[in-house]
Amino acid sequence: MGSRRTVTAVGTGLTTVLVVSVAVIELLNVEFSALVGLPVGVLAGVVAFLSLWDSLDELSPFVRRVASAYATFGLTVVLLLALRYVNVARGTLSVEVIAGVAIAVAILTYLGLWLTDRAVSD
Repeated sequence: MGSRRTVTAVGTGLTTVLVVSVAVIELLNVEFSALVGLPVGVLAGVVAFLSLWDSLDELSPFVRRVASAYATFGLTVVLLLALRYVNVARGTLSVEVIAGVAIAVAILTYLGLWLTDRAVSD
C-alpha cells in the first residue's frame, strides 16, 4: 500500500491545487485574482495531501477508489500539459481535450480498481 498511498496523496494534493486555484481565479472578478487563487489552491492542496496521507489506510475501499481516481485526474492533467508544453501534439491537446481525457482516465482508474478489488474479494 506504500506506493499507492504516496501516489494517491500526491495526486490528490495536486488535483486540489488545480481545482481550487482555477475556481478561485474564475470566481473572483478582479484583475490580479491569481495572486489570491494560487496561494489558496496551494494551501488547500497541502491540507488535502496531509489529510489523505494520514488517513488513507483507514478509509473504506470505495473511498480509496474514489480518492485514487481523483488523484489520477490531476496527474493526467499535469502530464498532458507537460506534453503540450514540449510541443508534443500541441494542436491536438486543447484545454477541452485535456479535461476530457483526464476525466476518462479517472473513470477508467475507478473501474479498474473496482474490478481488482472485486476479484480479490471473490
